[in-house]
Amino acid sequence: MPDASLWAGDILRLSDNYDLGPGSGPVDLMVYEPHDGGRGLGLMVVSGYKAGLTLSVFPAESLRPGQRSLETSWLLAHWNEWFCYTYERDNEGKLLPVPVEGAIVLTWNEREIIAKDK
Repeated sequence: MPDASLWAGDILRLSDNYDLGPGSGPVDLMVYEPHDGGRGLGLMVVSGYKAGLTLSVFPAESLRPGQRSLETSWLLAHWNEWFCYTYERDNEGKLLPVPVEGAIVLTWNEREIIAKDK
């Protein structure tokens, strides 16, 4: 979604859980408003054992000018700085980024709840 916006309530689903490592399966992060006028929007973990914890709050330059939305072009340009595995490192000791490939966005106004029959 280059050149788009993410709004509070949108969900960013990473292909792998940043804390458990490659091949661990997806984790969902919800965009939220941290109510700090000097900062951008944030991401809260909404699936897995860390659900309810804040993952990050982005800087003000991540906002689309004139809006309280996260600019996806900024997010993609800075992906490797914000989405890294907790324990996976390269040969130089740097944390490996969670791949952007496979990440999807579930917008707040296009989700639906599906109940499974027992």
